[in-house]
Amino acid sequence: MQKDINPDDITQFGLNIYQYGHEVCASRHSYGPAVRQHYLLHYVITGSGTLYTEKQRWPVVKGEAFLIHPHEITTYTADKQTPWEYMWIELDGLIAARSLEKCGLRRDMPVWRPKDPLLPAMESQLLQQLIAEDPQYSLRITGLTCLLLDALIANAAAGRRFDAASGGNRHLDAAVNFLERHYHRSVTMSEVAAFCNIDRSYLSRLFQQQFGYGPKHYLLQLRMNVATSLLEDRSLPIKIIAYSVGYSSQMQFAKVFHQHFNCSPSAWRLAKAGSGC
Repeated sequence: MQKDINPDDITQFGLNIYQYGHEVCASRHSYGPAVRQHYLLHYVITGSGTLYTEKQRWPVVKGEAFLIHPHEITTYTADKQTPWEYMWIELDGLIAARSLEKCGLRRDMPVWRPKDPLLPAMESQLLQQLIAEDPQYSLRITGLTCLLLDALIANAAAGRRFDAASGGNRHLDAAVNFLERHYHRSVTMSEVAAFCNIDRSYLSRLFQQQFGYGPKHYLLQLRMNVATSLLEDRSLPIKIIAYSVGYSSQMQFAKVFHQHFNCSPSAWRLAKAGSGC
């Protein structure tokens, strides 16, 4: 069962929710290979299955979750003997991206595991409450989603735990915060490194370790996330959106947007978020 909601009421909040649902899968039921436009998080209630990414296979069992990243080719298949039952939510935006990162979920680590599988799962209860809601209550759904993300962060078995002794987390957080405050203007990586009091090579290494890509790509994704949120407000001219996310001209913005989404900003706007270009 799937419920689709209209995210128009909450696009400026930085958290876009497109659909959510619940499925009891048959033995070996499979979806994919496919590509999503937004983050898609599945939480396994019972049973088990496997997520297949382009590079690896990931077994997932009861009480765990798996994340499909935007523009990633994936397939997921229910186990033959104990097919999974899961709940899911599709979302994006700055809050979603940052929260999922804090859970330790990355392209090279798409499976979320709890600290203690024996304890009652708050994230499961919150997701059940969310799925029971009528899609017309956008603000209530947004609130439950924020509580869900907070529970996932609090109960994650592995989050941001690298290079702690040398202050890696502190420098990375400073860089991410700087980019989130200044994405709307021209930003150089030298400027970011100087703000964090580290050199560019170390800055790049921190981002590669945590996200699997460098700070320039992080800035690009940040800008594209904001741009897609703004594009859903049809009253905003694309030229204004281009300036708002750090591009000096509409032409430059359109070129970068097309490279990222394989369609123009106007085509994306007409396609209305999740329906694709």
